[in-house]
Amino acid sequence: MSERCFALGASLGAMIMTATVGAEQLDLVRDGQPRAAIVLPSQPEADEQLAAEELQQYVETISGARMSIVTGAGVGDALPIRIGLASAPDLASVLGRETALPDACVVDVSKAGITLGGLSPQGTLFAAYELLEKLGVRWYLPGELGTVIPSRRTVSVELGRTGRGPSFASRHLQAVPATLPWYRHQRLGGPVFPSSHNIRLKPRIGDGDEALLALVGDKRRGHQLCISNPTLLDRAVAYALDYFTKHPDAPWIGMGPADGAGFCECPGCRELDGGEWDAFSAEPSMTDRYIWFFNQVLARIHPTFPGKKIGFYCYHTYQLPPRKWTPDPHIVPAFAPITLCRIHGMSNPVCPDRSFYKTLMVEWGKILPETYERGYYFNLACPQFPFSKIHAVRDETRVAHDAGVKGWRVECISSWACTGPTLYVAARLMWDVHADVDALLAEFYELFFGPAAKPMGEYLELVDHAFRDTDCHTGGSFCMPQVFPPKRLALAEALIRKAVTLAGEAAPWQARVAMFRDNHERLSLFLRMLEAEKRADFAAAKAAHDQIVELSQTMADTVLATAAPVRGKRKATAPLLYGRAATGYVKRFWTPTVESGHERTAERGQLVTVLPDEWDFQIDPKDLGEQLTWQRDGTIGGNWRAIRTLSASWSDQGLHYYKGHAWYRTTVTLPESTAGRKLFLWFGGVDEKAKVWLNGTLLGTSADPGEGLPGVAGAFRPFDMDATEAARPGAENTIAVKITNLQLNEVGTGGIVAPVMFWTPR
Repeated sequence: MSERCFALGASLGAMIMTATVGAEQLDLVRDGQPRAAIVLPSQPEADEQLAAEELQQYVETISGARMSIVTGAGVGDALPIRIGLASAPDLASVLGRETALPDACVVDVSKAGITLGGLSPQGTLFAAYELLEKLGVRWYLPGELGTVIPSRRTVSVELGRTGRGPSFASRHLQAVPATLPWYRHQRLGGPVFPSSHNIRLKPRIGDGDEALLALVGDKRRGHQLCISNPTLLDRAVAYALDYFTKHPDAPWIGMGPADGAGFCECPGCRELDGGEWDAFSAEPSMTDRYIWFFNQVLARIHPTFPGKKIGFYCYHTYQLPPRKWTPDPHIVPAFAPITLCRIHGMSNPVCPDRSFYKTLMVEWGKILPETYERGYYFNLACPQFPFSKIHAVRDETRVAHDAGVKGWRVECISSWACTGPTLYVAARLMWDVHADVDALLAEFYELFFGPAAKPMGEYLELVDHAFRDTDCHTGGSFCMPQVFPPKRLALAEALIRKAVTLAGEAAPWQARVAMFRDNHERLSLFLRMLEAEKRADFAAAKAAHDQIVELSQTMADTVLATAAPVRGKRKATAPLLYGRAATGYVKRFWTPTVESGHERTAERGQLVTVLPDEWDFQIDPKDLGEQLTWQRDGTIGGNWRAIRTLSASWSDQGLHYYKGHAWYRTTVTLPESTAGRKLFLWFGGVDEKAKVWLNGTLLGTSADPGEGLPGVAGAFRPFDMDATEAARPGAENTIAVKITNLQLNEVGTGGIVAPVMFWTPR
């Protein structure tokens, strides 16, 4: 036997040693009869016991043969499959020389038997999964439907040795329940870095503590804190000391600003800032003041608890590296780039905004030894229509590895019919950053879809490439018309139809194709709804909307897998679509517009005219528009540009998450038949506030909704304004709208985001 070993280093992970002996095979089962037995240590750990049971169960499913499990005893003439490295100290020392990461594992197959072991009990469990994958088992999605198990009477494995260590110490997909077996089948795990949207104090803030709150304008408010206040520092240190006293083995504590704006404006806090402007959040960078604060906390806790760390979200207006203060090396940032495009990869030339994220990641990696990634693997605020980030994941995982990122806790949604393939590829790359993604996908299409592999592979790649190649950068579903224009949508539907035909009624192919077919149908209905809204045909829009809601609920009620509850929590599930997103985001962003428009045009009123999708537009960063009378009647100059409203967002028209004031202007001729009738100007929704003039007359603001509107006034909500007195029937009318958009949201839209129309009561 000739063995070759090579080390890639603990951080590189992947395959850290191999040995092969030609193509010689070792039979675990022959002609349906077991030839091997599983040997556990005399006092097995829970994960070692699970490794034995999983191996026994899957081999039996493959072959019908049930291998016995023995504990600390011989197996007679059977081939031993030893669980754990206790019986093979030589392998433990070899593996330990290659990596210190506890999840590293080794599968050693020789004529004398098989050893499955790791540097921890979980590592041993991962060794069992490595062996099962060698036998052809695949866990593409959670549950039985997501699992591929071959069927054969003889089960064999090649002689040789495979050692693997993870490329990243920490590998987590947030919102995918860790209690689902799929989680560890994909070798997810490792330490979970702590970050926090607050600074905990001891004692907590109470009456009389107003001085600890941020000074905003001329008042102390309760959202952010006054970082420069010495008492705040004392109480943050007291909390940290108490925490580490109670949790002496914890390596770190989470700390950071509250989520959102409202930072302290007092002279002491401003003095701590680095003076840099964060253009992506349209605010001064807050990074330096918090780095200063974390430095003070660490300096005071390290005499008692040396080496303890602070984890914080590198996010929003504290994502830029510090300029004024040198961070203590025990500060651990976790990147959460919510104000940068979350669709494309860092190296994608279609998205210069995202390439800036690479700059941030590399710069932070130069000044701190430990960084983590806390990004997004789903389309934020979208009802979970078809979406794919495989193109971005395969790019950014390797970039992050090269930049020294130590691990992942990525935000995602448990919507497997939407992001399942993305999560599968992401998990594989977290374990082995050098995995061949094209080979993974080719195998996935073939094994998962069977006779429908070709059209389903083409469909899923069409979805992935559609997001990769489209110059759109908005979260939510506002960019779906650009990503799926009619020609691409028709091609996608043709592929789905072909896949349905090839899958037929045979299980499991029919059910696997159906989950993607049904989600594509939701997308088609959504685009149909938007087209109807453009025409103010709210009867058609409501019909499509109601079908979306019904199909969304059906898919949300379909569960692939359920895991046992942990510590009294509800059972964790893996649904086709996560209900709170699939139905909740429809109701938040789209239902109010459809229902309000339908009520006005199909129930108690009728359409007079719908305004155009494209308006004249100007940003107004200094809020001078009203002084310059941009609201006045008639034609005005000023180099206005054309911009779309409901069919494209601000970010998708080059405004890059613009925050501030902006103006829209357009004209429309009202029919003479409206003379003497009540007339309303209706907006289907704006982001986030609107002030409206008709022919130079102020009609009101979106904060004052009209009678009978669903919900309440606010961003993305419809509103009415009485236009009767200001309107000119039979003549041209000028509509001017001032938009104020100041608050960060996860969507990246802005301005008018829905149809605008005149209507009259019957």
